[in-house]
This record gives sequence, C-alpha cells and structure tokens, in this order.
Amino acid sequence: MTEWEQCEKPTIERLTSLGWQYKRGTEILEDEKEPLLTSRLKRAIMKINEVSEKEAEEAITFLKTVPFGVEGSRRILEYLKDGVPVKDEETGEPKRLMLIDYKNPENNEFLVANQVGYPFKTKIPDMILYINGIPIVLIECKRLKKDWKEAYRQIKRYEKEMPELFKYVQFSIAIGDRVVYFPNVPWLEDVSVYEWKGESFDDLDNIMEILIPANLLDILKYFIFYREDKGVITKVLPRYMQFRATNKIVERAVKYAKGETERNKGLIWHWQGSGKTLTMIFSAYKIKRLLGNPTIFFIVDRRELEKQLSDELKSIGLSFEVVGSIPKLKEILMHSDGKRGIFVTLIHKFREDELKELREQLKKESRRRKTIMNRKDVIAFIDEGHRTQYGELAATMRSILKNASFFAFTGTPISKKYRDTYATFGYKDEPYLDRYFIIDSIRDGFTVKIAYQARLEDEVRLRKEDLEAFLASKLEEIPEEYREKVEEKLKKKLNAIKIFLKNPKRIEKIAEDIAKHYKESVEPFKAIVVAVDREACVLYKKALDKFLPSEYSEIVMTFNQNDPQIIQEYFNELTRKYRTKDQEEIREEIVTSFKKKEFPKILIVTDMLLTGFDAPILQTMYLDKPLKEHRLLQAIARTNRPFFKNGENIKAFGLIVDYVGIFKELKRALAIYDEVDIKGVAYKLDEIKEELRKKISEALALFDGIELKRDRDTIMKAVLILFQKQKGSEFQRLYREIRYYYKLLREDKTEFKNVFSWLTEVYYAYNSKVNGLDPEIEQKMDAFFKEALKFIHETIDIEKLRTDFPIIELDEEFLKKIMRSTSKEQAFYDLLFAVRHYINTHRGPLTSDLVEQVERIVERWRSKKEEIEKLYEELFTVAQKIQQRTKEREELGLTELEYALVMVLKKHVKTNTAQLISDVKELLNETESLRFPRWKEKADVVSELSRKVMLFIVRKYNRRYGDLFKTRDDILEVLKRWG
Repeated sequence: MTEWEQCEKPTIERLTSLGWQYKRGTEILEDEKEPLLTSRLKRAIMKINEVSEKEAEEAITFLKTVPFGVEGSRRILEYLKDGVPVKDEETGEPKRLMLIDYKNPENNEFLVANQVGYPFKTKIPDMILYINGIPIVLIECKRLKKDWKEAYRQIKRYEKEMPELFKYVQFSIAIGDRVVYFPNVPWLEDVSVYEWKGESFDDLDNIMEILIPANLLDILKYFIFYREDKGVITKVLPRYMQFRATNKIVERAVKYAKGETERNKGLIWHWQGSGKTLTMIFSAYKIKRLLGNPTIFFIVDRRELEKQLSDELKSIGLSFEVVGSIPKLKEILMHSDGKRGIFVTLIHKFREDELKELREQLKKESRRRKTIMNRKDVIAFIDEGHRTQYGELAATMRSILKNASFFAFTGTPISKKYRDTYATFGYKDEPYLDRYFIIDSIRDGFTVKIAYQARLEDEVRLRKEDLEAFLASKLEEIPEEYREKVEEKLKKKLNAIKIFLKNPKRIEKIAEDIAKHYKESVEPFKAIVVAVDREACVLYKKALDKFLPSEYSEIVMTFNQNDPQIIQEYFNELTRKYRTKDQEEIREEIVTSFKKKEFPKILIVTDMLLTGFDAPILQTMYLDKPLKEHRLLQAIARTNRPFFKNGENIKAFGLIVDYVGIFKELKRALAIYDEVDIKGVAYKLDEIKEELRKKISEALALFDGIELKRDRDTIMKAVLILFQKQKGSEFQRLYREIRYYYKLLREDKTEFKNVFSWLTEVYYAYNSKVNGLDPEIEQKMDAFFKEALKFIHETIDIEKLRTDFPIIELDEEFLKKIMRSTSKEQAFYDLLFAVRHYINTHRGPLTSDLVEQVERIVERWRSKKEEIEKLYEELFTVAQKIQQRTKEREELGLTELEYALVMVLKKHVKTNTAQLISDVKELLNETESLRFPRWKEKADVVSELSRKVMLFIVRKYNRRYGDLFKTRDDILEVLKRWG
C-alpha cells in the first residue's frame, strides 16, 4: 500500500470529519514564493476585526516583513496569540488586528491541503494545516512499517530549506510506525518528540484530539511558549496529561471566581516525569488571561523549589514576583483589595505570630469592602501538596486566603489521620481532580521502570524484629534528632537500628560491594548512596574511598555548628577543597558537577536530594536507610528518569540495591496506598530478567530459526536475512535495548552470555556491511559511550569482526577481485553492499541517476523473482560507472566537492567541461566566507548562500540553463554535503 492509502487519505478523512476543509496543494497556492495564503488571510482579518481591505493588507505586509530566525519566530507567535500591531486608519491610534478569532472558533477557516509545492514546487510537504490562510501545523507521512524518524528527519530538513514557512508553523506531526508531534525550532538540530495518548488503539485517532479546531486554538493561545535556558531557546508544547489537567483546573477556578460553582479545590495526582511545574504554569497563564487580573500564588515549601519554579517562569517570559520576606507578603495581602499578579512564596512566610494582626484587620475590612480575604479570583497552586499542608502554616494561609481556590500537585498523596491530602484538596465524590499513574508514565516513556535487588542479605540486612518495629511505627523514616513525641520504648528500638546500620565493619563490607557492583554494572551512569544519618554519610565516604578513587564520591548534606567531631572534620575538608565556607555554594557545585561533569559519580545522602532531584544520568540507588510510604516512593523515583543519547533512551531501568531489607516488605511499607494506585512502582529483578528474555526471543524470531553459530557464514546469513526482510532498523533498536538490560544483569552471565554474544556479532556485522560503519563507531561518539560499551570487548573480538566484515571501498582493485570470484552469489552481496555504501556516502545530485537503479535491483532481489546472475551483471555495470567517475575526477585533478559541482552543472548548463571547472572554482571562492563550520544550521546563512548561487547562475550562463531553481537547489545540496 502507498503512503497515500496508509497515511495521507485516512488523515484527511479524519480531519474533514472534525470540520476541516480539504483542498489539493495545487488549488490553494497563490504565490509560490509566499507561504501565507494571503487572500484567505485578508478576508479573515477583515471579517474578524471589521476593518477595511487597506488595514488588512497593512497587517499582512507587517507579517511578511518579520524576519525568520529566533526573534522573528517569537514575534510571530505573539501576533498569532494577540494580533498584529497597526495604526487605526481614522484616528492614527495604535491597535491590534486579530489574525484568529479565539472566542468564536466557527468564525475561522480551517483548511488542510496535501502535496503543497512550496517554494517553487521544489519541496512538497505531505500536508499543511492552515488557520485563516496561516500555516500552523505540518504533517509528514510514511507508510506504517517505516520508522517515524524518517518523517521527523525530513521535517527537520524542511525547516532549514524553507525558513519562511517555519516562521509560521508552530508544530509538526511525523507519521510512520508511530505518530509523534514536536515543536518546530529550526535552529536546533533535535527537539523532544511526544505521543498524544487517548482512548483509541490507533495513534492516528488519538493525535486528532490536538487537531479538533477548538483544541488547536486552545493550544495555540495558551499552551505554546518559547523557553530560554542558559542561552538556548526552545519551544514548549503541552503533553496530553498537562492539557487535560490544566483545562480541568482552569474550568473550576474560572467558574468559581464567576460564582458558577461552589467547588474551589482539586488534587492533581501526577507521577514524576509528567511535568507538574509546566502544568501549574499553563494553568496560571490561562486563568490570568481568562479572568483578566486575578491574584495567583505558587506556594512551595523548599528554597530549591522556589528557585526551580522562578527559573521556569522566567525562562518562558511570564512576569511574576518572588515574595522575599514576610513584610513583602504583608504588603501584597494588604495592598488595596490584594495585589494582582503572579507570586511565588515559601509557605513558611505564613507564620501565625507574624500574620495574626493582619488577619484580624482584614476581617474587619472585609465587612465593608473587597479584600484578598473575600475575593474569589485568588488562586493558590500548592507544589508537593502532601507536605506542610496540615499544620499551623497552612491553617494561617487558608484563614487569610479564605475564599481562594486551592489546587495541590503531588506524585505521592498521603491518607492518614490528620494528614490526608485527599480530604484537604478533594471531595468525597472526587478524591482527585486528575490522576496520571506510574504505569502511564512508564508506558509513555517519561519514566523508566524501577527494579530492586537485595544484596548481602544474610550479612548486613536488618533483623526482622527491628524492621517490624520501624514498619509498625508512625514514622516514615528514622529521624536524625528524636522529637519529644517519639515514645521512649520506640526511641530505644530505633536507636538500636541506627547503631546496627552505622557499624563501621558493616559499612565497609557494603562499601566494598557497592564499589564492585558500580564498576562492573553501572558506570558510566551515576549512583546515589542513602545512609541512615549524617554521621553514617561520613562513614560511607571514608569506606568508599578505600575501594574507589576519592573523586568518585561526594556527600550532599547540611552541616551544623554543634555537629559531632567526625562531621566537623569532614566539613573542614570540604571548605578547603571548594575554597569556601558557604554550604549552599559547596552543595550547588557538587550537584552541578554530578549532573554535568565526569566526577563525582556517586553521591552520598541521608535526606537531601531524596525529593525533587532530577538527574537522568542517575541510574542506581544503594539504599541503606529504612524508608516507607511517600518517603520511600519519592526516594526511589530519583532513578526513574530516562537518559537520552542521540534521541534514544539508553537507560534500561532504574535500580534500587536494598541493604536494609525494606523491599522484602514492600507491600507493608506502602500500605497507605491502594495497590492499583502504585502498580508498577518497582519490579523484582527476576521480572526484569523475564523482560530481557522476551526481548531476546523477539530478536531471535527475526532470523527464521537460524543456528546460533559464530562462524562468518552464519553471521553473514543473519545479516542478509535482516537486509532482505527490511528488518535491520527493528533489530538494531531491539539489540540496543537488550544491550543495556544485559549490562545491568551481567551477574547472570551464564544464562544470557552466549546468545548476547551472537546478537552482538550480528549487530556489528550488520552495521559494517549494510551501513558501512566501523564496529566501534558508537564508542567513538563520546566519552560516555566509550565507557558504557567497554564491556562489549569482553563479549566479542572486535578485530576479528573488522577482518571478517570489512567496510569495502569501491576501487579498481575491488572490482578485479569481484570478477575473479567463483561464487556469483557471494560476489553479488559484496558488490551490493559496496555500491550502497558509496551511494549513501555520496548521496545527492552526483548519484541521483544511480540511486533508483540500485534500489530497483535491491527490490527485485528481495522479491526473489530473478536469477542472482542477472542482477549481478546489472549491479556490476553500476559499479563500473562509479569507478569511471572516480577515475575522471582524479584525471581532472578535482576534489570531490569540485567534481560534484561540475557534474551538476553539466546536467543543467550547455558549455564545455574546462569552462565549468573554471566556473566552479570561481563560485567556491565567492561563497567561501559563508561556508564556515556548521553553516547549514543557520537559516540566514543558507538563505544568503542560496541568493548568491542564484545570482551566479544568472550572471554566468545568461539563460543557457534549463530550470534555474532546480540548478540552484542541486548546487546547494552538493554544498551542504561536501561544502
């Protein structure tokens, strides 16, 4: 089936059923140099704003003059949301002309066009979705069996080739074996891609939810932002759970503020990885726009969360204030009827002793006028809503913000007497407003599975009765300092546990095991050790330094003036090492280095970083502290972030190594949660092994029951099966998943070693023969891969692979060798891979006449309808053509770039070869200043080079060329590849 039948047609049918009008691309383009459908846009502006044709034309001219690139794209998004600034025709006063009618969706024209030949019909995107003639969404289609990445990469090429179009297009959809959507950011090589999950099994049906006209307008106005982080500008799009939760929050808050409902609270239970911070920001932004001028508080309970939230608000350009002191909070609360705007504050500023008088004053004032106490357009977003929302601080806050809406966000709600997140923020018939499960997060790829493994069980774990005492207590962890509330009997038991856990001999034994396990199975991923208290952290550091270089580990914790000597001495060491006595500075440097540098590789903590710490490179937690309930859930979730390299997650799973035995009693430790709510929270290592077995079976099923011998003929047969069945990409993806599972499970070598070694040989042989890549290409990418794949050398003989499956270069010697071959079949395979390698590395106008020829030969070989001898003869002719061209290039004394340009010009221009060589050297000289490293990534440089090439062709050949634009595009393509 064709792309039209499998993708374009069903997509268009779904869109028209949603209210989109369909036209063919040839029917709609008015000016092939212009991505806007200007007459449609002009009609829309006149209709929406009730203005004259002249004013509408002025707005369109203004849009066209906006440059493409970072600043231009930001301005276009602003104009799409809030209209184009113009001067009133009659009064001369500034005003905005709306391009889209957001209040009345039916007042807009929604048009989908396929095969849109823009610009100059040289590039033809599969589908463009226009709102009022403005291209907003681009869709690229591939057949169902094709990798979605092909469509994604094509769109990324379009961004560079058609910068004017992507000045307007906000996001794209790539359809293939998966359906993904992503923001268009032409200046970035890669961006995050997302899947929109829904009720349907068919992802094409699910993605349609975004494209329902009313939803698309909603997303465009309230959910798309540019985001600046450390100088890099990206674009934010909503994920499906963020969109869903935001609209539930907004509906409730707005209805309550307008007096249409009495309900004014909600619990958003979203597991880690769902982007809770952005959900809060989307909600605040939309509420602010809909209510006009409300008061919105973001309430946090930790300074690092205050900074994190402030940084996020700043990065997307929203104006807000951080409440830096209690006097500042008082000023906001007492200002007129309460200061309007967005505020970020720590809940600790709502101290009863500081705000008691203010509350009484507000009570009096509220009887005669509007105040923050009686206003309903006050909204509080509570981050980590399971904490600090049950005591005096929360009570004071609620007594002052008496009529506000409250929305709590947490991944780990609590249900206990006096501490019940559901009761505080939910209703009896609605315990939560929106929920996003652990299992959903794993399925969507926002988090990875967490596995747990007990080690040294008989030697170091807690005695059963000690563990029982902890589980039976009301404490979520053993506190560093016992408060009076802890009864004496329990205090003795907990002290006994601490003494046992801090035994130096026990810690040394565990440290030795951690060092061995980390070096063999985890490195270059990173790890965290959780010790029972701060003194234990120092003991672990000293013990680990005996088995690993000292730079491998570092402690992150607080230090106090009256600390025991062992802790004080360690702090003095730190101050000398980091040349400062500022604890916060030291911690920040350690944490930043852990995330971004090679060292430290292992952090040692007891309390810090167990919540809210986000480091995808962290894979393993060595747990030597009893934790339970939400503390346990939050702690282990530190290991569940995926780690992406080259657009692919390479972290198979997070691992918790349990030295206390808490996972033996996992059900009891998490007894406050319903089983269904925490399904998938952690898996036994045996369950992960079963997953590895399934993946291996899946990979072996691709080879038709081939015997797993490691001789050259068997491996070559496996490579040919993959190539003939077009299963190479599927196998490579599967193998990479297997590889990272295997590394973490290497202690079970006996079961997996032989089959893994065979699959590894096939993987590297396939890479070499079919893709023309050196076996160690991945290791050479960067230091991380070099370390991560070091264990491969223990599995296979890389040098033998290089000898058995060399990357063949097409030269005269190779062709002579092929002609002498006694096996036509073997000769055909060697020739096929050599020719494909040449074409792939020289792809472009130089080989365009050969590509189709070779692909036809491959298709006929795959269908097994012709004798291999006949196919061999045809392929040999292609190889001879390639060899002749190489010979001609050498005789002319040209570089590959010069020769490719001469060959391109020969196709388009009528003149002699000597003249063309001279012209090519002149063109390269004229454009040299523009062809600096990575020039292809800069849209303005590509545009300038395109202009210079066009002028050069016109000047030099005075209409002796065929198609001017085709000539220019072919030259540009060669320059992009070799120039």
